[in-house]
Amino acid sequence: MIELKSSPENTAQPLGLAVQIEMLNALSRVFSAGGENLDQTLARLTQAYGSWLEARLGDLPGDQELLYQLKEGQEREGEKRLVYEFNRLFVGPQSPPAPPYESVYRYGERQVMQKSTLDVRQWYRSEGLSLAGRSNEPDDYIATELEFAAYLLSNAIEQYRKDQPQKAKVYKDRYNAFCHEHLAVWLPSFVQTLSASTREQFYITLGKIIQRVVKPV
Repeated sequence: MIELKSSPENTAQPLGLAVQIEMLNALSRVFSAGGENLDQTLARLTQAYGSWLEARLGDLPGDQELLYQLKEGQEREGEKRLVYEFNRLFVGPQSPPAPPYESVYRYGERQVMQKSTLDVRQWYRSEGLSLAGRSNEPDDYIATELEFAAYLLSNAIEQYRKDQPQKAKVYKDRYNAFCHEHLAVWLPSFVQTLSASTREQFYITLGKIIQRVVKPV
């Protein structure tokens, strides 16, 4: 629970950000932990999405149905075919049909390590962050971008805790700018590709949740 010196009206803001952060981190972990860890990451995602809906951040038709589908997927997370499908869609060994990298969807060439990769690297560096020695993935990997978005909102909450709403707004504005410049640009194409590339309902549901959750605040 976050305690603030501000009014009850303002208290709702950081609480809403907290569930947004948890959703972004839960989505990030689904990809970074890999298909073999779906039993853990799906449980966290289901809990986070339930909290997200309770906070009234989700208000679109079908949101409760998506939560039901997540819970249904959680009951099946041990099925080898979900693990196999994760690897087929996102990893390989053959060319994956839905590569989770921004550059693949930005320039019509379906190639990684393009301009967007360098652009998001500059975003990370502007916050004093670096992936050196931490990951073999390009900087515009979906898990890393989602984690960075959560990081920006976490800094906003930290400023609310210090009773610094103007500094908090700076981080919220940076989060929204990152969404507009990157996440909102390529994730719709990624989700469309994902949905067209699988018959597993879980991954179609995952795509729909990404579209609902990853947005400006």
